[in-house]
Amino acid sequence: MALSMDASLSLNEVVQARPSASAPAAPRHLDPRVSLVVLVAINVQMALTQSLLAEMGVLALAVVAMAYCRRFSAIVRWLAFYALFAVTAQLFVASGNTVLSPFAASLLMYRHVLPAFMFAFNMIATTRLGELACALQAMHVPANVSVTVCVAFRFLPTMGREFSAVADAMKTRGIALTPKSVVCHPAKTAEHFLVPVIARLGQIADELGNAVVVRGVGVSAHRTSYYRLRVRAVDVACLIAAMALLAFAVCLRVGVLR
Repeated sequence: MALSMDASLSLNEVVQARPSASAPAAPRHLDPRVSLVVLVAINVQMALTQSLLAEMGVLALAVVAMAYCRRFSAIVRWLAFYALFAVTAQLFVASGNTVLSPFAASLLMYRHVLPAFMFAFNMIATTRLGELACALQAMHVPANVSVTVCVAFRFLPTMGREFSAVADAMKTRGIALTPKSVVCHPAKTAEHFLVPVIARLGQIADELGNAVVVRGVGVSAHRTSYYRLRVRAVDVACLIAAMALLAFAVCLRVGVLR
């Protein structure tokens, strides 16, 4: 009996020790207030200058933020898109073909704004809706605006799920959405994919409007929150980096730096 009790105790110690050793890392994210300020600064910088050096600075900031949030697979995907846009645009420019010039210009524009999209999508993927609402209230944003922003905040993930649902439905009907089908049958692919998506857009718009009403748009009462926001060292470093990049863009714009 004593031996069985000792064996059970030792087994319990092993079971209790294993989860702590192999427990998943806690999710990380930047403070929503800092993310909003940084996102505004990045967009202002992108509008002020087309400098490749400033663009690479924003790209590095977005990659560091995503690495801090442990979204390494997303970093690989976004950098692959960035490299694809950059390389394709350079090939179009090097070809000297005037027909390809508009496409090269479009790709260069997409490449320029891609780092801002990286940071924005990282914020969307890592920030809870309640934290965003708490951050907007802490920043004294009007309740109507904050509720609308919170509802719109979920629009892109919702549309992503709708795209996946339509693609799965097409696959079930034997109409796979592949590059070959798009090239060989563009009209049929557009009909089978875009028509259901556009039909869903109207329904989603109604649902978002109902969500705004349910969340008390127009109510002046002070809202409480389960979340407690705290600015940490990484948030301060991210904010300082964004302000430095914005100051660099302003200097380039006014001609202080060349």
